[in-house]
Amino acid sequence: MTSVIRKLVVSVCLLSMTTTVWGQRETLDKVAAIVGNKVILASEIVGQMIALQSNRQPRNEEELEKLKADILEGMVSDRLFLIAAEKDTSINLRSEEIDQALDERIAQIAQNFSSNEDFLTALASEGLTLRELKKQYRNDIEGQLLKQRFIAKRLQTVSVSRHEVEEFFNKYKDSIPSQPEAVKLAHILIPIEPSQQAEDSVKAHAVELRQLVLDGADFATISAQHSDLGAGVNGGDLGYIAREDVVPEFARAAFNLNVGDISGVIRTQFGYHIIKCEDKRNDRLHLRHILLAVLPSVEDTIRVRTLADSLLQEANNGGDFADMAKAFSSDTTTCAQGGELGWFATSELPVEFTSEIANWSTPGEYKGPIKSQFGLHILKLLDYQEERQYSIETDFDELKELARQEKTSKLIEEWVEEIKAHTYIEYKIN
Repeated sequence: MTSVIRKLVVSVCLLSMTTTVWGQRETLDKVAAIVGNKVILASEIVGQMIALQSNRQPRNEEELEKLKADILEGMVSDRLFLIAAEKDTSINLRSEEIDQALDERIAQIAQNFSSNEDFLTALASEGLTLRELKKQYRNDIEGQLLKQRFIAKRLQTVSVSRHEVEEFFNKYKDSIPSQPEAVKLAHILIPIEPSQQAEDSVKAHAVELRQLVLDGADFATISAQHSDLGAGVNGGDLGYIAREDVVPEFARAAFNLNVGDISGVIRTQFGYHIIKCEDKRNDRLHLRHILLAVLPSVEDTIRVRTLADSLLQEANNGGDFADMAKAFSSDTTTCAQGGELGWFATSELPVEFTSEIANWSTPGEYKGPIKSQFGLHILKLLDYQEERQYSIETDFDELKELARQEKTSKLIEEWVEEIKAHTYIEYKIN
């Protein structure tokens, strides 16, 4: 398994998806357990172990077996809740909810790569498109939303009294970790996007490559030599695909081709494509493509950095940061609130921010520009909190939530046992 694909697998496992790209490529299809009408595969356990061992390294065979057993029991509980949730006819999910949750999860996976292009390249090297990945995980996401809705419904009446909070604190105060050092941040995000000149240049190059093919050049060779994002693997061969397997712009062009036809230059979210139809089989086409990605040029990067530097200087000179965020930030979820991001433990900040945030404790100061996969960030420190111990007087609301979590955890264990009593479970491996 390459390091890139291992990274993809770990990312997927950390998101608790029940299948993995690696699991599908290197099939370990032994059935580990049967829970009602659900199965748990050995490949799923292996995938979870890869993810969890980064934080929990077994020191001997006994600990390894314990880790496997814990993972399997967690998966059994997961399937039990899914079975119960599917039986609850009062829970309804809208298709838009599933689509949104799926997009958010895929975005989380992509964040584990240095850029979106690296993520798409990793998918391409596994013979997958973004659309295919979403299609594979849609049922998993739907199941997760069902379980979340089911558990939330059961827990909505759970509350804790002040006496229970005090009891919880007195019992666990020596083991409750301290409140971490934390910062409250706002930011302005300026994406590094290709200029119209870069767009036009890539399109012109695509037109030139198409003409080479029309003049007799071998399509597969041109794809292998010129395609970006890993699309030139195997000469751009996509195999037999259905219309729903690809983005709409690609599908409209491809499914109007006859065998042997070459498409025009097509623009999709991935860049410019030239498509060749190799064969037809019922409702599927055997396709090849050439893909040229539209990436920012050096001049585009300089242009955006110049803008970011000028905004940082304006902020330092007393400019209204919130107004600048509303006017310039591409982060649509925060710009309306003046770029406010909220509180973060400094230890949990993205690695790109770590060095900039170190020893930063004076509210009202600015940092940046800081580059991430999303663009350039200008940060403002809104508030700062030192690491400190919890107390009833100052942290009652946080302690109340911790006490509630403990109470709900016990209730969930009871529900699992209750569902187990009425569900067929068979363990197929030790």
